[in-house]
Amino acid sequence: MSKDLDANVVTQLDAQEKSMVLLFEIVLTGLTLRYAAYKRNVVFPHGGATTYTAKAVMFDGVSQSLEGQIGRITVKFDNVSRDMAAYVDAYDFEGRILNIKRVYLDADVHAPTTATEYVEVFSGVMEQPKEIGRNWLTVTATEGKPLKKKVLQETYNIPCGHRFGDSNTCNVDGNADLASLTASGTADSGSISTLVHSALTQVDDFWNYGAIEITKSGTTYKRKVDDFDAGTDTITFDIVLPVAVDGTCTYVVYKGCDKTWDTCGANSAFGPSADNQLNYGGFLHIGDESES
Repeated sequence: MSKDLDANVVTQLDAQEKSMVLLFEIVLTGLTLRYAAYKRNVVFPHGGATTYTAKAVMFDGVSQSLEGQIGRITVKFDNVSRDMAAYVDAYDFEGRILNIKRVYLDADVHAPTTATEYVEVFSGVMEQPKEIGRNWLTVTATEGKPLKKKVLQETYNIPCGHRFGDSNTCNVDGNADLASLTASGTADSGSISTLVHSALTQVDDFWNYGAIEITKSGTTYKRKVDDFDAGTDTITFDIVLPVAVDGTCTYVVYKGCDKTWDTCGANSAFGPSADNQLNYGGFLHIGDESES
């Protein structure tokens, strides 16, 4: 009689061997403890010199936001051999980093060979351990990074987090063409709220919604453009400066857009070639607040 296992059982065993493994890194001052929540040690990357020691690990609590961010996590590490208690005696855990990574073993029960082939589940700052028992050491950490999930990072509404130079923002690639939408020079005059330069020959309101950087005496101030008056070559800032603009000030101004397709698109004459879609960076199918 054959003593071979049923093929389905073998398949299931193989699948379990290839299941994910959690790796834990407790980054202390001058020492990093590396553990694998697995039945044997895991060398990651495989063939490398970094060994994660097999250890019994339990999760006592996970606090997670709607965006998939772990805000607080409690982990229990096996302390039967009193090794964890010894580390607590010798090292300060509070304020140090706890990293949790996920890797997948291959058909030969080996971790990936590339050091970047992992998913970061959590990275946060530890609190002082509150429980050091005969069986477990309990560690709590907060301020984790987001889980890597396929979720919308931008809410579908009128506001959009686009900034100059961003790419793939909201519905449109907002990689602004700064070369054709930028002007720079030395101011003729100004005040704490304005900059005047005769070289600003664009049409009225051309620089509206844009950004400007003013440098005086080695210090650079960043403001948004509240208005551009073509008749007086004057840019007005959204917030006043702590110093007044004068003939020693240099500046760089960037063309902006109010993030509505109507004024950023071809039917507005405020952009180069009557088109400022490169700086749109908003949602295509939502109007402004007056239309909602």
